[in-house]
Amino acid sequence: MNLEKAAEAQRRLSTRLILKWDGREVNLMAGADFGYGYKEKKIGASIVIFKMPELEIVEISEAVREIEFPYLPGYLAYREGPVFFDAFRKIRNKPDMTLVDGNGIAHPRKMGLASYVGVILDICTIGCAKTPFFPFVLPLEEKGSYTFFRDERKEKAGICLRTRSGVKPIFVSPGHRIDFMSAMKFVLSCSKFRIPEPLREAHRRTSKIF
Repeated sequence: MNLEKAAEAQRRLSTRLILKWDGREVNLMAGADFGYGYKEKKIGASIVIFKMPELEIVEISEAVREIEFPYLPGYLAYREGPVFFDAFRKIRNKPDMTLVDGNGIAHPRKMGLASYVGVILDICTIGCAKTPFFPFVLPLEEKGSYTFFRDERKEKAGICLRTRSGVKPIFVSPGHRIDFMSAMKFVLSCSKFRIPEPLREAHRRTSKIF
């Protein structure tokens, strides 16, 4: 494990980021989450694909592999990315958009997990994190209220978004092939509770893997 090389690889990948939305119709939206079996020293991934706008499950793909990389802030993509690829390769109904439990460009090198898998597979991804990488200001209490937060370079990195009135916000950042406002719009379109439905279901599945 060479962290300097890992960081340089992230910086190289970040030059391939596309932060624009092509306006395609989103018929299938996926949510990806991860679970750990620490006793078994394994990591699992669940990808749940929903038909939109009905929010009906059309496919579930799961994978398990050995934990090969330690938990290090800023390098989560190397820990969870491989098992995501394993699960994604099995999918028959490829999603138009994938929500990932993690950050997108809200990352010191603009290469959080959602951006990492998005760039490598060249798919549209959005990062949805429960905790922020950077300082933020809380939005108003109403659903749909938001504030932008910035990275260490003072560049826009993500959105602190209230997906339900009166509950904690989540932290949305573009992964790949999406812009800030489109990412927020799509997250809100599939949020009944704090966490968007595709991610809620993926989390429910991963909690049963081990």
